[in-house]
Amino acid sequence: MNSSLNTLNMLQRDEALVVLAPLVENSPWVTEIVVDQRPFSSDETLAKALVEVIIEARHETRLALYNSHPELSGAEAAEGRMTIESTFEQARLGLNSLSRAEALRLAELNQIYRARFDHPFILALHRVPDRKTLFEIFERRLNETPLEEHTSTLAEIASVIRARCRRTFGASAKTSLEQLL
Repeated sequence: MNSSLNTLNMLQRDEALVVLAPLVENSPWVTEIVVDQRPFSSDETLAKALVEVIIEARHETRLALYNSHPELSGAEAAEGRMTIESTFEQARLGLNSLSRAEALRLAELNQIYRARFDHPFILALHRVPDRKTLFEIFERRLNETPLEEHTSTLAEIASVIRARCRRTFGASAKTSLEQLL
C-alpha cells in the first residue's frame, strides 16, 4: 500500500471525503457511502467500491450522476464551472481550443445526444488518443439503443474513476494528500 492510500485510510471522515470528492464527478453521495468502507488495500479496491455503489444505485440516482457530468466543451467549460479533473481531461484533447467547425459540430452532437438519452455524453477521455477518434466514438454511440448507451455510460464512468484512483492513489501517484487537503 502506498503512503497516500495509507494516509487516506487514517484521515478523519470529513478530511477523507475532501480527498475522495474528485474521484467521482460532482456526486458526493457516492463517496459518503464508500468512505465508511475504509481501509482500502489498493487504488483498485477503492475504485471497485466507488463503481459498485453507482451500479447498485437506483436508475434515477444514476441518471442524476450522469447529469452531474459536463458536456464536452459545453457551457460548463465556457463558464469555467468544470471540476479541475474534467478541465484537465478535456484540455488534454484540446477541447478548450477547438476550431470553429469542431466547436459547432461538438455542440450539435451534445444537443442531439442529450435529446436522445436525457444526459450529457460521457467518455473516458484518458483512453481517447485524439479529437478525430473522439468524434468517431461520439457519432457511433448516438446510434446505440438507450439500454446499450446506459451500459456504455456506466463503463465510461468506471474507467474514469479507475484512472482517477490510479492517478491519486496508485503505486506511481505523484499527488500528495497534503496538496488535496
